[in-house]
Amino acid sequence: EILECMESNTKPAVITPTQLHSYLMDKTIRVSMSRHQTPINLYHISDDGFIDAADSIIRREVIQCFETIHPSHPDVPTIGFRCAFCKNAAHRAPYSSFRPRSLKTIYRDFLRFKSNHFAQCVHIPEDIRGRVALVHVRRERARQGRQIIGSSTRGGGNKAWWVTSAKKVGLKDRRDGLG
Repeated sequence: EILECMESNTKPAVITPTQLHSYLMDKTIRVSMSRHQTPINLYHISDDGFIDAADSIIRREVIQCFETIHPSHPDVPTIGFRCAFCKNAAHRAPYSSFRPRSLKTIYRDFLRFKSNHFAQCVHIPEDIRGRVALVHVRRERARQGRQIIGSSTRGGGNKAWWVTSAKKVGLKDRRDGLG
């Protein structure tokens, strides 16, 4: 209702600040997705230190956001993520795109993308694969060194940061997926 009024430039009886913010965020993402030369991705400059370095490379250089239509609600666009390198390829490795149900499931879906797609996609450049592999080698060497002196190390990243950084790039939970 509020969107129809704003789209047709008629004045609704009352616009709450929350409705206005939601409308503007939806429009901002739609405009960003359709008109920007550089697609939105999950990477945010403040990721460093909160997210694993290999994951950060993949977030910054491999995954990009795209607008998709929810099957049960074709009038409500949602946000999905895809491999930037095989998005137009005729043959893609499994899990080349995903549509998280909420901000909280982005991390889990990313892990599936990384293990099912990143490992198999022939379109991802070797320099990116090499940098990700180098991070893994360095982490393993550090882990081995710590085990000798009795310490431990953990990989991965701060799961809560995935939600925080998604919000920083303008994503939000909606009834039928991300918006």
